[in-house]
Amino acid sequence: MEPLVYPRFLFVKDDFYDDPDKVYRAAQQATYHEPEHYTGFRSTTVYHEPKVRAKLERLLGVKITRWDTDPADENGVFYQAFANGKYKEMPGVHSDLPYNDITAIVYLTPGLPFDRGTSLWMHKRTGLCDPPTPAAARKAKMKLSEMRELFEKDSRDRSKWEEVDRAGYRANRLVAYPSGVLHSATNHHGGTINTVRLYQTFRIGVDWKSSKLVNDR
Repeated sequence: MEPLVYPRFLFVKDDFYDDPDKVYRAAQQATYHEPEHYTGFRSTTVYHEPKVRAKLERLLGVKITRWDTDPADENGVFYQAFANGKYKEMPGVHSDLPYNDITAIVYLTPGLPFDRGTSLWMHKRTGLCDPPTPAAARKAKMKLSEMRELFEKDSRDRSKWEEVDRAGYRANRLVAYPSGVLHSATNHHGGTINTVRLYQTFRIGVDWKSSKLVNDR
């Protein structure tokens, strides 16, 4: 397991896209499938507006070192996250690999409640806000495999977690954080294509040494 080198942060920037309705329509018209071990339904293709990579670098103040185009790598894919109906799911607290990436999401569905945003969490029993590591497991007197199993078991039980930060929902809002921090959707929404919580995810490799998020601290 590589060392966790990211600073913990939650970045928010409104009005990300110049034409958010265009991107929302693209998300509505996309084809989706349910990937194994993931919450929600993911588009089968990526969507990259012109110059979006440079825009993310400028806003986040970091050099992007990896920009994937395979939908499996989740850089530019759309997600549907249903709260009702046949495809409803409870958001689970998790970390994403690679842990030292940045995950940036853009909320797309207009008019959803503020509490449909993104939450960062601390696991109450272990006190961790980041994924289990060998050092954290030793400190808790657990095997690393046992700690990972515990996190998986507790993932959808909100009584096991303390919310430590939140970005509220607003359409066309960019929210970014290190992929490794323990996070989830605060709540999912809707049961149809017109009401579902639709968002876009970017998963990007970065040079943390170039990051203002590190050097401004």
